[in-house]
Amino acid sequence: MWKKSLAALLVCSAFSPLVAIAPPTLADPSYGGPRWGANLENLNLTPEQRQRLQAVRQQYQSQMEQTRTQLRQAKAELRQMMSGNASEDQIRSKHQQVRQLDNQLASLRFESMLAMRGILTPEQRQALASQMQQRRRGNRPMKPQQ
Repeated sequence: MWKKSLAALLVCSAFSPLVAIAPPTLADPSYGGPRWGANLENLNLTPEQRQRLQAVRQQYQSQMEQTRTQLRQAKAELRQMMSGNASEDQIRSKHQQVRQLDNQLASLRFESMLAMRGILTPEQRQALASQMQQRRRGNRPMKPQQ
């Protein structure tokens, strides 16, 4: 039994780096747009609003993808350095690079959402906030009753 558990743990740990560097999908909430994209369809957008929102997405898409690629590469390098013979200073430097790229990606997500927000009317913003709140509540597991 103990050997089977250890074997399962080793298999899982072997695949965890692959999961960490896998590209984000549209279902991934950290991707920076799907939550907005899915909810925007229910806001009765005008054709002009749709066009402007699409332009914002296109504006930020290449920057975000480039930053995501750099971040995945830096994380992979950091993992390699941790298991290799790199000095602590080299590892710290790579970790700092990972943090900077992560912050840069978060800022791009924020700026794109802010730009999209500027296109919506106050009523659409309120409806979007309500939809997102309902969605968050719907995705949480229920707490057991005590």
